[in-house]
Amino acid sequence: MDEKLLQEISQLPEIEEAQIIEPPEEDAEFDLSLRIIAKPEVDKWQLQKKIQDLRWKYSKVDEPLTLYLEIE
Repeated sequence: MDEKLLQEISQLPEIEEAQIIEPPEEDAEFDLSLRIIAKPEVDKWQLQKKIQDLRWKYSKVDEPLTLYLEIE
């Protein structure tokens, strides 16, 4: 699931690179933590919306995925 979601996020045309990272806090619980490097001039709010839409695609109805995103 993590790999499929990461692959789909990486294929978004606004992204130069996406990689799995450790969450910034040890006690933070996320299903997936990502560092996203956006292409220049990309609207980061629109990019975040696209990523959140993909998150829902891989979420279960009663158990949504939690993401931590660092968008640069």
